[in-house]
Amino acid sequence: MNHIKYLLSLISLCLLSLFISCDNSDDPVAVNDTSITDEDNTTDDSTDDSMDEISTQILTSSSNIEITKSWTGMPDGYTYPMTISVPTDTMPSDGFPVCILLHGKSPSEIVEGENGVKMIEKWSTVLTNHALVAPSGYMGTWNLCAEDSKAADIEMVDTLVLLLQQYTNINPDKIRILGKSNGAGLTNSVFIENRNPSIDAVCAVVSHLNTSQYHLDNFYKQGNVTDSSMAYCGYEEIAEAPLTSRRYLNISNDNDPEIPYSGGYRPEKALEFLHAQDAIYIIAQNHGYDGAKLPEAGIPIGTPVVFEYPYLDGEVVHIRGNAGHITNETQDNYIKDFFDQ
Repeated sequence: MNHIKYLLSLISLCLLSLFISCDNSDDPVAVNDTSITDEDNTTDDSTDDSMDEISTQILTSSSNIEITKSWTGMPDGYTYPMTISVPTDTMPSDGFPVCILLHGKSPSEIVEGENGVKMIEKWSTVLTNHALVAPSGYMGTWNLCAEDSKAADIEMVDTLVLLLQQYTNINPDKIRILGKSNGAGLTNSVFIENRNPSIDAVCAVVSHLNTSQYHLDNFYKQGNVTDSSMAYCGYEEIAEAPLTSRRYLNISNDNDPEIPYSGGYRPEKALEFLHAQDAIYIIAQNHGYDGAKLPEAGIPIGTPVVFEYPYLDGEVVHIRGNAGHITNETQDNYIKDFFDQ
């Protein structure tokens, strides 16, 4: 009997020792693995933060976020350069809101990654209470119809949003997207296709919906291949209705030399644009608006004066200005107030 008691005591001691060893494991890789795995169970995205940043989960201006995507023509993948800016002010109790900034098409002389830097330089003076993350697209552009890049940019944004939600100083429910020009085209595609409700607001600056993204009374997905020789650039798959919980702001200028405010075809882009006021009306209808389109004149506000077209108590808004292919001070302030809500 004593021999049996001794054996039982020894087994209990071993089990206790094993439990303590497991409970005190400090392996940060097992706990904080940030790789993203596709449904086919193959890892597609490299999201290699430094080990210290992963274990602390604090986003800083010196954090290193790496996302690599591959596609036909780039089988070894492209790692998107990321520029980050985090406010030095006291963090809100629920974390900083964060805005992903998507640049416009860059001139060929721009050094890779510099376009993200320029977006931070511009918008850090406007969105002063936001953490800002600015990826740089392959070949200085984003994959839209006739652009040289055929990168998996929408997937990159999807992955970036999931990563940002892991940082403890970021509000996981206040992730915003702001894109300019070619980046606004990508912003609109993310607005249409992304199903993550944590993206609560988007802003498309100096570009609006084109007919590839919306035609025949439906929104369309970009698909795996964009081809300017195909009808609607190959946007063939009907998308689910965009999330109605997501606020939407568009800034367009009626004297923009690159994006036709009143709609029309741009051969160098192989894109036909909707009228900016038709585009915002379509988005308002998607969000539940069932009234008439707002009057063409708009509501004059600010100095320099711009014209506001607010739907659904300001949940969906178009701002018309005359700043060419950039924004003026009134438009910048409107974007700030829209994101500060």
